[in-house]
Amino acid sequence: MLKINEKRFLADLRELSLIGATAEGGVSRPALTVHDLEARQWYRGKIARAGLGYALDGAGNQSAILWSDPPSDKRILAGSHLDSVPNGGRYDGALGLLVAFEALRTMKDHGIRPKVTLEALNFTDEEGAIMGLMGSRALAGQIKPADFDRAKISPGELTKRLDAAGISRESMLAARRDDVLAWIELHIEQGTRLEDENIDIGVVDAIVGIRSLKLTLYGEAAHAGTKPMRQRRDALWGAASFVSRARRHVMDNYSPGVCNVGIISAKPGAFNIVPAQVDLALEFRHGSWEEMAAMGGDLLGLLEECARKFDLRASFEETPAVHPARMSETVMSAIERAAAALGLSHQRMLSFAGHDSQSLAQICPAAMFFVPSARGISHNPMEFTSAADCVNGANLMLHTLLELLDTLG
Repeated sequence: MLKINEKRFLADLRELSLIGATAEGGVSRPALTVHDLEARQWYRGKIARAGLGYALDGAGNQSAILWSDPPSDKRILAGSHLDSVPNGGRYDGALGLLVAFEALRTMKDHGIRPKVTLEALNFTDEEGAIMGLMGSRALAGQIKPADFDRAKISPGELTKRLDAAGISRESMLAARRDDVLAWIELHIEQGTRLEDENIDIGVVDAIVGIRSLKLTLYGEAAHAGTKPMRQRRDALWGAASFVSRARRHVMDNYSPGVCNVGIISAKPGAFNIVPAQVDLALEFRHGSWEEMAAMGGDLLGLLEECARKFDLRASFEETPAVHPARMSETVMSAIERAAAALGLSHQRMLSFAGHDSQSLAQICPAAMFFVPSARGISHNPMEFTSAADCVNGANLMLHTLLELLDTLG
C-alpha cells in the first residue's frame, strides 16, 4: 500500500515549528506578522523544491498544485493554515497543511498523475488575528466590504499586513472561486474524546454554529456599607445567578451544546459601591441551528428571570451568528473507506471549534477529520500529537484524496 515518506514529513513538521518558536515550546505566528510571513516563504520554498506548482490568490491563500493532464476545470483542495494564536501550539493548523502537502508530494514521487488537479492550500488568518477564517471566507465569497471596518486591527495596520502579503482589500473581495470540486481537512481534535476512547480518527460530521451576545444588567449604585442588603439592586448578583443557571440549563437540556461567559465587567467598579451595571460576553455553540435558536430563547429567558429576581433591567446585543456546517456524506465516506483500508479505528463526531471547512462547506462537498490531541490541550505551547498519530493522519489524507479521485474524478 502506498505510504507517505514518514522521515521527510516529520522533519518538515519539526522544521516548521522553529519559525516563530516561543520559549515555552510552542509557536507564535499571528496572521501576516513577521513570523507568519516567514512560514509562508518557507512553504513556498518547499513547494518549489518538490517540483509542484505554486499559486497565491487574492486573499493570500497559498497553494501547492499537482496538475492533472490535461489540467481539469475543477480541483480537489486539501489543507489548513500556518498562522497561530499568540504563543500557541505547533500542531494546530500546521499539521493539517503539511499532511496535504506530503500527500501531493508522495503522489508526485510515485508518478501519479491525478484525474483532477489537486491543491494543498494554506489559508490566511484562520485564527482571527485580523478577522476569523479570513482566507477561507474570501475564497467562498463571504467577505463583504463592511468586514474590513470590523477588523481587529487598525485600518493602517491592516493595509500594512495586506501589503506585506502582496494582497489588498480589493483583491480579497474578488477572491471567490467556483472551481472547487471538494475539500478535505485534517486537524488535531483539540479535545479528549479520541484519546479517552482510544480511537485513531474522528470523522467530523458537523461543525458547530456560534452565537455571541453582549448582555447587560442594570441596577442601582449604592454605598456598599450603608445600603441594607435586602434593598440593594445589585447588578452583579443578577449576573452571578444567570451564569450559574445558564450552565446548569445547557448541561441538562442541550448536550452536547456548550455555553460560556468569558468576560464580566462591573460598573462603577469600586470596592465600596454596589454595582449599577454589569456587562457579560455570552457565547454558545451547537451543531444544530434549531437547537441553537432554542438555546438562545432559553438563555435570554433566564436573563429576564434573573433581572426580575433582583429588581434589575436587562438588555442584549448580538453579533452576526456563525451557522453550523454539515459535512458532506460523499467526503466523509471517502475518509472512512481510507481509514478502514489503513486499519485505523474511527468514529463520527461533532467539532466544537470553528475551522476553514465550515467556509468551504458553503460552496462544495467538504469534510474534515481529527487526530488525537494529548490531554486535549490546544492553543497552548503544551499542545501535542504523537508522531504516530501525525503519520496516521498523513497516510489517511493521502488515501482519502485517492478515494475522492476515484469517486469524483
